[in-house]
Amino acid sequence: MFRATGITGLCLVSVASVASDMDMMAPPSDVPQVVLTPARVSEPQSEVPASVTVIDRQLINASGARELYQVLRLVPGMTAVKVDGNVPTVSYHATKSTDIRRMLVLIDGRSVYQPGLARVSWNDLPVDLNDVERIEITRGPAAAAYGANAFTGVINIITRDPRDMDGQQVTLRGGNNGVADGRVSTGQHFSGGAWRVNLAQRADDGYDQPFEGSKARDAKRITTLNTEWVRELDERNTLTLQAGGTKSRLERPAGLEDAGVYSQLPVQYTQRAFGAIQWQHEFSADHQLKINSYGQYNNEQTPYRVCYRDPFDPNQAVGPGGALLFSKELRDLFVASGNDLDTTLANAASDPALLQRYMTVLAAGKPFCADSRRDIEEIRYDVEVQDTLQINDRLRLVSGVDLRSDRTQSQYYLSGTAENNSYRAFGNLAVTVVDPVIVNLGGYWEHDTISGENFSPRVGINWAVAPGHHLRYVFSRAVRTPDIYEDQANINILADNLSEPFASQTESLLGWKRPALFVTQQSPGTMKPEEIRSWEVGYYGRFAGLEMDLRYFHESLTNLLSDPLTPFEFDVNNEGRVDHRGTEGQLTWRPVSSQMLRLTAAHLHSTSNDNTERRMMTRDSGSALWAWQMTSHWGLSSTYYLARAYNDHPFEQLNLQVLFRQPIGTLELQCRATLEHALNSEPVVFPENRYQDDNRYWLSATVSF
Repeated sequence: MFRATGITGLCLVSVASVASDMDMMAPPSDVPQVVLTPARVSEPQSEVPASVTVIDRQLINASGARELYQVLRLVPGMTAVKVDGNVPTVSYHATKSTDIRRMLVLIDGRSVYQPGLARVSWNDLPVDLNDVERIEITRGPAAAAYGANAFTGVINIITRDPRDMDGQQVTLRGGNNGVADGRVSTGQHFSGGAWRVNLAQRADDGYDQPFEGSKARDAKRITTLNTEWVRELDERNTLTLQAGGTKSRLERPAGLEDAGVYSQLPVQYTQRAFGAIQWQHEFSADHQLKINSYGQYNNEQTPYRVCYRDPFDPNQAVGPGGALLFSKELRDLFVASGNDLDTTLANAASDPALLQRYMTVLAAGKPFCADSRRDIEEIRYDVEVQDTLQINDRLRLVSGVDLRSDRTQSQYYLSGTAENNSYRAFGNLAVTVVDPVIVNLGGYWEHDTISGENFSPRVGINWAVAPGHHLRYVFSRAVRTPDIYEDQANINILADNLSEPFASQTESLLGWKRPALFVTQQSPGTMKPEEIRSWEVGYYGRFAGLEMDLRYFHESLTNLLSDPLTPFEFDVNNEGRVDHRGTEGQLTWRPVSSQMLRLTAAHLHSTSNDNTERRMMTRDSGSALWAWQMTSHWGLSSTYYLARAYNDHPFEQLNLQVLFRQPIGTLELQCRATLEHALNSEPVVFPENRYQDDNRYWLSATVSF
């Protein structure tokens, strides 16, 4: 759809563009910025009961990031890497490589945390980075404000309000490794409101280097649609409608080479859609009501076809013996062996029924080939009512209720359909005890089908010790409830479109009418919620063009589901424990309006009783960003990222971006040249992940009118 050719020429000769996304940097200010996420209400950052990082449009543009997950490397203590080529992992105080399940991600307050497999798919978020106004990251447990799964933190992605936009914009980007991106945006104001529509595509061929010792299957193509319509009905009522979705195609690594030969390699196809409606009513300047309702749908299919090797053939040749892997007798032996793969394989050669079946399939005389697929369909409906009341000069209450229904269907993971329904109530009372001291008392009560009843409290104390200098203390407890798969797993990998003669003689050759891979797993449904207890002391200061946030914390994580829950290794227990102690800091300095320096650093000392929980832990990490608006036409920025070390492998990267913009009448052209340079040749997290490229670069042009 979008091609890289012609972008250089466009930057040199195009006569078009409008409102610039890369505005001149804001002048230094000693006034704390206002944040929304920690207590679900707009308030100065110096008064919130949490440590907060804000990534605004200036930082997004200066970072040179191409994808949304990359800007989160500017958050102290945050991990944002691709563990397997084209699937990003983003986690705060990361532990295991699937730690995405322990952090809540919101888009405009709407949860995109997927209920079936407890994950956030960063590739398929229905928003493009260019459509983001700001990102607020609550660093630390926030279940007292958002419920279970706001476990280690919350990322709230806030999109651009159509009332702040007008006109059209077209962006093209091209670079090495097949980078070919494009975006079209249009919006318009009307009497009492505004609307916008954004369509974007990202595509690349992944990394040049091998993944797991072979050519990487990490190419991707993602299309995103995001729309919003806002109408101010009158002075007291505002109605907002949002809708959108994504469609993606991701090449995935082949995982069954030991069992067979692929005739169709796995490709993941995903379709997502959402619709949301919000009504806000102001009873008065001190009393507001907000009702949010949304529905979202996710359908993910990964088909593949394999011709299977004979498990009893010393040469592991593809042949009719491969059908034994989908025989009823081998399934029965696997179940009788306690669903243990090693025990099953050890007993296979001496099982009479299995040996008889083996002779039967050998008589078929032709290789056994079959289609299979990993599939999951997830649907969520949610309605939330929030009331904000300023009781008097010293008391403010935010309270509300929420109803949610989650439904997941999957043959691969669940052998059918499962549901989880929940209802919740929350509140946060902010009390100005004396003028320099504010106490926040918050809590979230919820009941769901899987985990029953849980309550998550938080206490925060903020003390303005002097103008521009604030101290805070926060204690919180949070839970992460088991997802539908963890609670109700019933793995069944079916075989379809069998090769002949197995297709026409399925029951006589394989022992059952609906053949499935012999490996199966079931969850006992007895797992408890994971739990975290956290306390921190912190400092927030803003003075002389300098903003600083420092934090010392202790987090104790218990009842963790640490061990793998895969078809071939399924260990259900709540025995995992992790303990974090450390310090974090972030500093932003704007000495003049044309320059900005931003530094982050984190030092984390962690212990765990499970090795899998140590894979993403890093003792020291940090980032540095410098941006300079040299003239009204030229800008320069550079970023540096360091993490020591993911699973003993350091991550170190240096980025450089040059920006040029040229107004022509009411139009404007922007051009950006971006270089990502890896400062080492280390693999990413796992030794087999040697797919980092030394240099990745792209050139983009934006025309606005």
